[in-house]
Amino acid sequence: MPVKYPEEIQKLIDIFEPFMVGCHLENAPKEAIEAAEKFKKWAWEQGQ
Repeated sequence: MPVKYPEEIQKLIDIFEPFMVGCHLENAPKEAIEAAEKFKKWAWEQGQ
């Protein structure tokens, strides 16, 4: 069953996910990099 994220977090994922290759962003625009950083910060705060 897929994980259900809060709407604002899902929006961040939708921005950076197309640029994910393995566990790294490749050729990602600044917006995607910033979205990934915000997601990482949120996930860290959740203890994930």
